Amino acid sequence: MPTITNKVFNQELQTVLSELTSGYHAGELSKKNASELPEELHVIEVGHQMVGYGVVWEYASGKQLVHKAEQDYFDDDERYLQKDFYIEMKNKKDIVFIEALDVLKEFEGSGYAAFFVDWLKEKYHNKQMYVYSLVNSRNFWYKQGFEVVGSTGWMTISHK
Repeated sequence: MPTITNKVFNQELQTVLSELTSGYHAGELSKKNASELPEELHVIEVGHQMVGYGVVWEYASGKQLVHKAEQDYFDDDERYLQKDFYIEMKNKKDIVFIEALDVLKEFEGSGYAAFFVDWLKEKYHNKQMYVYSLVNSRNFWYKQGFEVVGSTGWMTISHK
């Protein structure tokens, strides 16, 4: 049975991430400064073995997610394509952003990503969640109950 363990993003965890060869976001996460990540990363474990991880942000205001999106996801000349995202976020409060969810390749297809999303749904049952979905992972997010925000790469699910 998998568990979710919260681990402080420190040098030790940064080293673990840098040594992973099968985590989609591991390399980029290992190079980030602690200020660029939440205080804790959520590690999916079976026994004491890491099988995946997630990076989740809690925001009091949609403006915070807009700022992060502009900084990390939108090119200046493509922001006009994100109109639906800006409209969606305009007056949002108490939201959760799933920045990364990776299951290591050797553990894919075992239900660990769905387990993690179910854990998030329970933990944040009263908050709207967002994810920036890549085309190849969109079906996974649909299966988890997420819907596309307008004509963008953003997806959301509400449990309010």
